[in-house]
Parts: sequence; C-alpha cells; structure tokens
Amino acid sequence: MTSDGGLILVRELDERLGLEHLIEEHLRDSRQGLNKQFMLADLLRQSVYSRLAGYEDLNDADRLSADPTFRLISSQRIWDRGAALTSTLHWFETELLTREENLIGLMALNRETLGQAEPLDGSDRVVLDMDPSESLEREVAEILFRPPGRPSHKPLVRYKSFTYQAGSWTKPRRIVANVEHYPGELFPRVGFIVTNLSLPSRAVVRFYKRGTAEQWIKEGKQAVKMTRLSGHRFRSNEVRLWLSVIAYNLGNLWRRLVLPQRIGN
Repeated sequence: MTSDGGLILVRELDERLGLEHLIEEHLRDSRQGLNKQFMLADLLRQSVYSRLAGYEDLNDADRLSADPTFRLISSQRIWDRGAALTSTLHWFETELLTREENLIGLMALNRETLGQAEPLDGSDRVVLDMDPSESLEREVAEILFRPPGRPSHKPLVRYKSFTYQAGSWTKPRRIVANVEHYPGELFPRVGFIVTNLSLPSRAVVRFYKRGTAEQWIKEGKQAVKMTRLSGHRFRSNEVRLWLSVIAYNLGNLWRRLVLPQRIGN
C-alpha cells in the first residue's frame, strides 16, 4: 500500500521532459564497481520526489525504500530490490552532489528542464530587468509623504506614471508607481510596474494585481521546505536548496501543463 501514487503521474511528465537524459548529460558519477548499485538517475529522482511528496527529512528514506511508488519511479532494475536507504542518499547529497561539477550540473539541470517545458507552455515570455530602486524612488518623492493629522483607518494609495530608462535598456519605458500607506506602518509600501499599457495608472496596477513570483516562493517554502537547510556545510545546504527547487519546478510544471484548470488552481 502507498499514499503517494500520484508521483507516478509526475514521473510520466519527467519522461516527457527528458529528465533522465539531462541527468546523464549534466551530472558526473565517480563511483566504481559495486558502489554503483543505484544509478544517478535513481538517486536524484528519489531525492527530488521525496521532497515533492513532503518528505524533506532524509531519515524517511529507510521507510520509503520499500514504498511501491518510490520503487516504480526509479529504474526497473530496483523494482524488486527497493530504493536507496538513508545512508546512501545522505552520501549522494552531501558528497557526490557537492562536487563543483555536479553543483553546476544541478543548476543546468533545473534550467534545461524548464526549457524543455517551454514548447508545451502557451504563455508568453516575460523578461524582468531589476534595477536599483533608489533611482526609481527619486521620481516619486512627491507622493511618498504621509498627510498630516490623524491617519485614516483605510490605506492611502497614490499613483504616478513616468518614463524611465535603465542602463541596460535600449529605450525608455513607462513606469507606473503605486505608493500605499497603511495604518500602523511607519513607512509606505512602494511598487513599480514596467508596462506598455496605455491605461490610467490605477487601472494598470489593478490589471497586474500582485505578481505571482512571491506566491511561488511562498509555495516553495511551505510545500517542499526549500528553506530547511540544516547541513553543517554551506555547499551541502546549497545542494539541498537546488534539489528543493527542482522538486518544486517539476511539481509546478505538472500543475500548469497537465492538471485540468479546475484542479490546477
């Protein structure tokens, strides 16, 4: 019996994305002889899928080694033997993956997995250029002040539209700023939107609402515990973070590309 049967569907998506080929291309295995009992692809999938299922603690590996789902998401050679135990998985994450070439490989693996999904995703590409906010804030100095007197119980929101060109931009672009004063807060909340819309400033802010990136970061923290970095070495924690990012991106791609909309949201 297993409670993680849904991972088999995610496994089908990772086949469509060519994850195994990317693992072979970007990760290096220095093991010799009997030490290669588990393929790199099997170990990486076990690390990634356990995080995706909510098992962020490596101590769960001993129990999951006999789980039918964690056997099936690996190669057929271990279906009867079982997945890796805690000691093997710990060595894989803290020794093999922490080597410089494999850490770079994890970054490339994550990047190219997302790249493989681009032809399947109908959304337009959005490029964000982040620039120091001090030079943006000079343009909105006149709307940053809080009005004198007793503050209102409702937020005070002001908008301003202006043209700005960052150093790396080929032309000036329209910037819409919104400044929000909330009761009990000493400083205003300041946001900037780069846009080609010609709507009034308030309408532009309402159109964009809040970016989804912050929600994805929050999901990553809560769903795959990507900020649980309890290793004694910085490099080990860096590996753990990349494994969590890959797990989150794989689950997010499955939600966006596979699930029906009524479930995906």
